[in-house]
Amino acid sequence: MSTTLFGCVCVAGAASLFAAANAGAGVIYVRATAPAGGNGSSWAAARNDLQAALAAAQAGDEIWVAQGTYKPHPTNRAISFELKDGVAIYGGFVGVEDSLLQRNPANTSTLSGEINSGSTNDNSFHVVRAVEVGPTAVLDGFLITSGQAVGGAWWDQAYGGGLYVDASLGTAPTIRGVMFSNNAATSSGGAVYIAGGQIRLERCFFFGNRISGSSGVGGAIGVGTVVSTHLTLANCVFAQNFTLSAIGGGAIHADSGDVLEVYSSTFYNNSASSGSVFAGGASANFRNCVFAGSGGSGAYFAAPVSVQSSIVPGGMTGTGNVSTGATFVNAPAANFRLAPGSTGIDVGSNAAIPPGGLPKDYDVNPRVLNFVIDMGAFEFIALTCAGDLNKDGVVDDSDFVVFAAAYNNLLDRAGDLNADLVTDDADFVIFASAYDTLVCP
Repeated sequence: MSTTLFGCVCVAGAASLFAAANAGAGVIYVRATAPAGGNGSSWAAARNDLQAALAAAQAGDEIWVAQGTYKPHPTNRAISFELKDGVAIYGGFVGVEDSLLQRNPANTSTLSGEINSGSTNDNSFHVVRAVEVGPTAVLDGFLITSGQAVGGAWWDQAYGGGLYVDASLGTAPTIRGVMFSNNAATSSGGAVYIAGGQIRLERCFFFGNRISGSSGVGGAIGVGTVVSTHLTLANCVFAQNFTLSAIGGGAIHADSGDVLEVYSSTFYNNSASSGSVFAGGASANFRNCVFAGSGGSGAYFAAPVSVQSSIVPGGMTGTGNVSTGATFVNAPAANFRLAPGSTGIDVGSNAAIPPGGLPKDYDVNPRVLNFVIDMGAFEFIALTCAGDLNKDGVVDDSDFVVFAAAYNNLLDRAGDLNADLVTDDADFVIFASAYDTLVCP
């Protein structure tokens, strides 16, 4: 699948706002292809080692990571990228930018556990670890892949192949715009394991993660049981994650004493012998979600849950639930945006938007268009015809103003006429053709 789907980019707003918000913060630049010896003070002098950049970073610093692949260690499975309080790590750069606003999801910054060889049995136990760090430890805009929490000597090396979070003292990092793909664990959390605390994952994509053990749980996310965890998921996508365990939880497993709140997220073809979406004894609530693929309500959940204002094929008790399935743009290609005319458009519940709001959807487009939020991770954006960006039936100079603003930001999808997530020259060709016509057909 294309890794350009993950929403790693902050868009809209002026560069001056970025500068004001980051006054006094140091930036360490990292580029995988940079020559050895760089001190990270600029893209021209970029470091080529993300671990070295992390070691050098102090509270208040940001680390900007260009596209490329970065590994925690060339041979040692037990070494991970360790998040630090006060240090924000951003991916998605090509290596020339001077603003976070210029990041592009096509510039995939990959954190990979594939070390030593092509075999998975010597991959990193955890690609990233976050142990007792607070919300000022930020991870934003990465693909995390090939973590393998399997075959370790220590108990924790069976949990969280992609990301291991220990927030048992109550503090937790900020995780957003991250794709987790092809990670595995033996016991819990093929992609992410969380032990304790209050944590929110936003605009994350979980694709093809798994539990390899016969009794493990939570193909994508596993939540610990020793210390209570309050996990919030917002604008996330879960597709083709699985566990073979009879306990279940193809996508998520969380036990008694934990709280799980899921908002505006999409679940597709996750699998387990029970609870392809969720299993466990946690207090679990799903709002404005889309459930699709094999299953139905009886197979999606292996424990009591509260589901409201969501698409559940076949139906399910709950206020505002819809039994008619969603129509996606291209599910086989992992494009889970709602197609024109799909169930779920403009029928969600604004009352079910979480505390703190959801100003953007997975694509970092505005939420709550046409006054009512859509179901699932993506807000539907319709054009009356190609180029008619203000929807007045005519392609004219007022549309050009909208297109030019989107073109300058690249990732403002108001001008993304060919739906490739970037407003670029290919979109300009479409716009110019419509502009010559002036009147929509």
